[in-house]
Amino acid sequence: MKSMQNNLIKIYINIYAAFLIMYMLFGRSFSGIQLFSFKIGELLVGFCLLFGILFFPYSKYKTFTQKFIFNYKIFILSKAFILSFILSLIFNSGSFFNLYSYRSSSIIWTINFIFLGYFLFNILDEDSYLFKLLPSIPIIVYILSTVHFPEILIKFFNDYSDKFDFVKGSDLLLTFVVTTLFVRNKYKDSLFGFTYFLSISSLFVPLFIYKSKGAFFPGLLFIIFNIFYYRNFIFTNKLKSTLVLLLCIPVFLVSTFNSYGNLTFKKMGMDQYSQEENIASAVPDALSTILSEKNTPEIFASFFIMDGRLYSQEQMANWRLQIWQDTVRDLFWNARYYQDEITYGLVRDQGGLRNDLTYLFGFGYNEILPSMNHWERQGTDGSNQNPHNFLIYALGRGGFLLGFLVILFNISLIVFWYKKHKNFLILLYILPILFAASFDAALESVRYPLIYFSFYAYFIKNNIEKVNKNN
Repeated sequence: MKSMQNNLIKIYINIYAAFLIMYMLFGRSFSGIQLFSFKIGELLVGFCLLFGILFFPYSKYKTFTQKFIFNYKIFILSKAFILSFILSLIFNSGSFFNLYSYRSSSIIWTINFIFLGYFLFNILDEDSYLFKLLPSIPIIVYILSTVHFPEILIKFFNDYSDKFDFVKGSDLLLTFVVTTLFVRNKYKDSLFGFTYFLSISSLFVPLFIYKSKGAFFPGLLFIIFNIFYYRNFIFTNKLKSTLVLLLCIPVFLVSTFNSYGNLTFKKMGMDQYSQEENIASAVPDALSTILSEKNTPEIFASFFIMDGRLYSQEQMANWRLQIWQDTVRDLFWNARYYQDEITYGLVRDQGGLRNDLTYLFGFGYNEILPSMNHWERQGTDGSNQNPHNFLIYALGRGGFLLGFLVILFNISLIVFWYKKHKNFLILLYILPILFAASFDAALESVRYPLIYFSFYAYFIKNNIEKVNKNN
């Protein structure tokens, strides 16, 4: 019996580790592969859902479940997410038998990856294939993103997945942060650790710039903070550090050329776009016209306030700002959305204050959020249903109750870390990842929380130590 249990645990561990690797390598494309009439991502959400429900009446004195739990209070807090889900469905007259309800509520269930990951890294051997492959994964992902993606894999994903896509900027950032912190934790203040960090940074920075500003800025901050923690190594090994830096310069230049096709950081073909196609220039022009007509006096860093709303002259920033504001306002005010007959743009016609508890329980999980229910906001393929901000999404779906729980859960993890390790180095991991998740549909998916929470558990078990212990 015990032998069978050990074999089952071994199978689970290997499957879990394989999923981590596949999601890092292929992102959304892997998530959409069909198994048993369900996508892999949907099956993983279902697995987390079952885990949350089965262990809902957990007692900390049960020996088996103890392997999953690193902190009893945080585990109990995770159960409050389930209660918020139930309350939101009841308030919105939602169906507990609608599969869409569980797809749209993945942000509630996928936090369980932190407990499953803790179980994984408590049993996984240091010589496992996951640990051996992890340092090479960023290089493979980079090659797939910039050099050549094998045609056989493209055909496979087109045939068996619902979508083929290259790894997104936020997913690239997550892989970058996870692997560099893992190598630093493993090799401490060694020359290899420093060389790995600087070379991978040189490789990925141009790709971040090309892919997404939401990935570039947190990635840059992560690099700066890491250099700060490597300062003692740099000062005590000036010659070696200088040589590593010089060797990384051609890496940066080659990466820039691979990403852009030139060394000017200008995407190929951008100057050939027509006015109708070049939305990025059309939006700022239109906003400038409005500004002059409204006599808006000040613009700070491309942001300005007009008629009680915050705008940006940058296209994508403004797109997100309007969605975020509409989602929050919809919690308090009745509104209808329609297409302007002249400009064909989206118009929000705000009515009176709501007389219900939508602000507390949100719009539920049975339907698309009202602020996203328009073709202009749903992307080119019409599949986008997320406001590209995990906290705004939580507010829209589950109201301020779920929003409060999301904030409290993350704060609790930080507090637990400090009590255990007596430092705040976990912020080096949390902040860039949550920053990226504030500008992309990341934590609302499956792949991002799977990697994020699983390796969060790894770092809980293995403290992110300072590079130099004398710091």
